Amino acid sequence: PSIAYGSWIEIYGSNLAADTRSWATSDFSNNGTTAPTSLDRTAVTIAGQSAFVDYISPGQVNALVPANTGAGPLQLTVSTAAGTSAPVTVNVNTVQPGLWAPAQFIVNGKQYAGATHADGTFVAPPGSIPPFTTSYAKPGETITFYGIGFGTVGPGVLPGQVAPAYTTLTQPIQFNFAGIPAGISPYSYDGLSPGSFGLYQFNVMVPSVANSDLVPLTFTLGSGANAVNNTQTLYTAVHN
Repeated sequence: PSIAYGSWIEIYGSNLAADTRSWATSDFSNNGTTAPTSLDRTAVTIAGQSAFVDYISPGQVNALVPANTGAGPLQLTVSTAAGTSAPVTVNVNTVQPGLWAPAQFIVNGKQYAGATHADGTFVAPPGSIPPFTTSYAKPGETITFYGIGFGTVGPGVLPGQVAPAYTTLTQPIQFNFAGIPAGISPYSYDGLSPGSFGLYQFNVMVPSVANSDLVPLTFTLGSGANAVNNTQTLYTAVHN
């Protein structure tokens, strides 16, 4: 129901662009470190502020929400060489966290998070998501999750800027596997994925949990009265 600063959004409609393409190296400014705000004259604004555009087509535009829009119900428009769309109201929050969990990762009606092992293969019951290679996570192993909408990081990186080699979330985050807090390892990480735009990365150590193909995965961002819990119902798979 809501989007957040620095989140990727998909906009659907008609006549949204004259062609179909993703951004290219030549579209970036500041030596390739700042994302474009238009592609072939297709642009997106939220509360009058330019979003960053990475894909256009007549029926879909993908954009990154800028940081200076303010929060609350705001007006979004798409502009092309032919004119500007009627505004659509979107609700913008400072954070609206969600983990990457693609539809291909629904197994028997259960949604698995898109977690990866260190070798890049996926965490899920073996053979459950063809054609992907999948296997169980093990207690003590560090696995990686991705997401959007998790808020500010330090050092400060604004939406539309390429993420440096190391950042860390401003607010603490706690992952839980079947209600058991994730451990801390030398490889733990919570920040923007290096070299990316708007993509968060979490390297999380699997705690000691009972063997299961369906381990409930939850997280809490922040603490106290301002804490935000996950709204997705997600699972992962853990076996010794």
